[in-house]
Amino acid sequence: MEGGNFPLNDHDKIGLCSLPERLNSFHPGGLPALGQDQYTIAWICGLYIEMAAARAILDQIHEPLPTHVDDTNTYVLGNIKHHHVVIACLPAEQYGINNAANVLTNMRRTFSAIRIGFMVGIGGCVPSKANDMRLGDVVVGTRVMQYDLGKIVGDGQLQRTAIPRIPHPLLGTAVSALRAKHELSLSRVASVLQQHFNGHSAYGRPNLPDRLFRATYEHASLTGSCDGCDHSQLVSRIRRMPDDIKIHYGAIASGNQVMRYAATRDNIARQLDVICFEMEAAGLMDVLPCLPIRGICDYSDSHKNKEWQKYAAATAAAYTREFLEELPMTEAHVRAASMPNSLTDQSSSHERRQKLLNSLRFAQIDSRKSTIKTAHNKTCRWFLSRPDYEAWLDPAKLTQHYGFLWISGKPGAGKSTIMKFAYSEMKRKARRQDAIIVSFFFNARGEHLEKSILGMYRSLLLQLLEGHPDLQTILDDPELIPQSQNGWPSLDILKELFGNAVFALGKRSVTCFVDALDECDEQHVVEMVEFFEDLAEQSTANGVQFRICFSSRHYPYIDIQRAIRLTLEDQSGHAEDLTNYVSSRLRIDNHVLVEELRPEILGKAAGVFMWVILVVHILNKEYRRGGLALRMRLAETPSDLSELFRDILRRDNENIEHLLFCILWILYAKRPLRPAEFNHALWSGLSLNSLADDQFPDLNIIERRVVNYSKGLAEITKSQHPTVQFIHESVRDFLIKDKGLHDLWPGLGSDCESPSHEKLKQFCSFYMNHTVLRGSVSRVLSESQPGGKEKILNEFPFLRYASQNILYHANATAKSVPQNDFLSTFPISRWIKISNLFERFKVHHYSPDARLFYILAEKGYNELVRTRLKVEPQSRVFGEIDENPLFVALANGNKDTIAAL
Repeated sequence: MEGGNFPLNDHDKIGLCSLPERLNSFHPGGLPALGQDQYTIAWICGLYIEMAAARAILDQIHEPLPTHVDDTNTYVLGNIKHHHVVIACLPAEQYGINNAANVLTNMRRTFSAIRIGFMVGIGGCVPSKANDMRLGDVVVGTRVMQYDLGKIVGDGQLQRTAIPRIPHPLLGTAVSALRAKHELSLSRVASVLQQHFNGHSAYGRPNLPDRLFRATYEHASLTGSCDGCDHSQLVSRIRRMPDDIKIHYGAIASGNQVMRYAATRDNIARQLDVICFEMEAAGLMDVLPCLPIRGICDYSDSHKNKEWQKYAAATAAAYTREFLEELPMTEAHVRAASMPNSLTDQSSSHERRQKLLNSLRFAQIDSRKSTIKTAHNKTCRWFLSRPDYEAWLDPAKLTQHYGFLWISGKPGAGKSTIMKFAYSEMKRKARRQDAIIVSFFFNARGEHLEKSILGMYRSLLLQLLEGHPDLQTILDDPELIPQSQNGWPSLDILKELFGNAVFALGKRSVTCFVDALDECDEQHVVEMVEFFEDLAEQSTANGVQFRICFSSRHYPYIDIQRAIRLTLEDQSGHAEDLTNYVSSRLRIDNHVLVEELRPEILGKAAGVFMWVILVVHILNKEYRRGGLALRMRLAETPSDLSELFRDILRRDNENIEHLLFCILWILYAKRPLRPAEFNHALWSGLSLNSLADDQFPDLNIIERRVVNYSKGLAEITKSQHPTVQFIHESVRDFLIKDKGLHDLWPGLGSDCESPSHEKLKQFCSFYMNHTVLRGSVSRVLSESQPGGKEKILNEFPFLRYASQNILYHANATAKSVPQNDFLSTFPISRWIKISNLFERFKVHHYSPDARLFYILAEKGYNELVRTRLKVEPQSRVFGEIDENPLFVALANGNKDTIAAL
């Protein structure tokens, strides 16, 4: 598809809708379908008008067939003569090389016998004296070049690195045969149009002049019509009869953007020797032997419009039918089946890239961004009109700042909200531009990859390669990624791949938003900033538009030579946001009182949005006690965010035990707990007699418990896989860095972490040893029925975490709290049964006689290994299935455990 100016208007949609209805008048459609393995021809369309034209030239339409579970396509099945054809169209509003490849890949999941394909639709031609090309003519691609793939060289020019893609010899010889036939007799395109589109005027030749303007003359009219353009700039051409449709053979340029500038068109055409521009073929040639066939709907210039699109789609479909009529059945079924090497090579390359892309993905890759609340109404918009922000976007000023924008601010000031707002706004505006917007939001409360630069590089690279699929060729470099590579690349390779992808962007742009650098390891942040500094400087020097926006707390020790810096709490727009929030959320019907309180609230907040949110909530609850109580409550409210947290937690003594256990689980659980797990985890600490409500509480009830027990400082995240976390990272900082946990509960000691893990270990033990749970687990294990694990988790949702992490918590506390008694009485036999219940693969199950020492060594619990060795030094020689503990520690790379042994 090329030609642009889409989506089509309502008039075009009416014309399309009428076409399939009338097809039944000359098609005996709805014939029973054949088996999936009988369809050998793939016909791919980029637009629905192209699919309608393809449907119109079928001899018969077959009933639909079931599709593969991973196939998202919708098909039209039918036949042309003896060829059985599968027609598919790209999803609405989704164009380009990668989407075409995905459609064809999905098609082959359902129709595995497909051997050759056709990319049939509209395109823009390259007019020249050598090629008298007119609207409605057909171009057959004898070579495909991806014109927007390359690298920036020393003079700032794009050096194209795309390899020419030549149609398979099966298709090439068939093209030659039909071309030879046309030397002696006329093409049947005109007669096919007459036969199959008679009565469908929308797909007939438009009653409009075919105008070609000089390449130096740009479209002047404010409308799509060229009636207002200067007709003296028209190229003089010999008149041609309307039914004289020419077939042109030559190279096609394929890319991810619509070609609409004549000067650029001619420059690329001279360099690559192409006669047509389109947007999908390069993606298909990597998946299947394919022939691109394009009907000319415009001249790839600024004068393009939609008037010729349907006619061009019809001429391309008509030629494709003529081609298939000439292609013997033995060619498609026998010779196509005999070319497995080429097909296998192309498919394996595509599949290998997909495997590498999939290896970059990880659970919760986007969870932090999804949990950040959307900006409040009427807030953040000031940011888009800031001179600093506009300067950052100005290509002419890239050499001044190298594409760096750094937003800094106090904890809780609202940096993440601003970042999500700016990212979303730029993403929305860039949908129709040749740009990609990527992001990563560090999450100190998440799992390892959510708070590490390894996770950041994997996420950014994945987004970049999926946004510009032509860049995926960087994954084919055997020096960086050997063919034997399994799993994701190393950190250094990820950085090199990301740099290569950025340098290959050419004239396209990429913008990265990276939030909360302070939630990542400090030394890693320093190294990451240095990497992006070098990358940005080289990109700017090479003419690549690479921009990056960081946000963090104030970093006094990180300096960037060239960057635009913005301190959030110093911005007048941010102050206005705070004012608007207080005015809209303070539920006080006394206007005079509001006017009195607002400046005091804003003054004490000192630009910290989190402080304002918490205090407004407190004041709304306090208002029922009257204006005087409200004034007193605000006066005694600390202005420091950490002190505010302390005040909230100390305000009353209700449910103190609940509060402590709630905080400990959020702070020290190995991973964030899911709501149902958290609910039972609290019960385990409270040593309740019953582990279950009469009716299991729904998410809303658990959410109220989380809010009440944490006094509003924790919440259930609004992500796809919700977990219980603090409302903000500053709560964790208060409890640990500001020693809030020790001040509130001195009994934990100066080192709160170790005794906290001891408590969590005990809670896990209480839960696993509860009488009710033991009975249920024993019944499930004895019955050995399918669905036992699900049944147990429904009744006891905390059991998986407790069984999998009781030893983790014991190891974390072992340095300070002796674990001899715990290990000597540990119910290893029952633990193995429960552990195996939750292990997906049987090969990883422990045998019933597995020794505890072997398990400790395998899991890398080095402190527990040392504890056990003091009591039983001979333990190191025993092992399961002829594997001793040292061997399994070596196999798993547990260096600390190896040292302990």
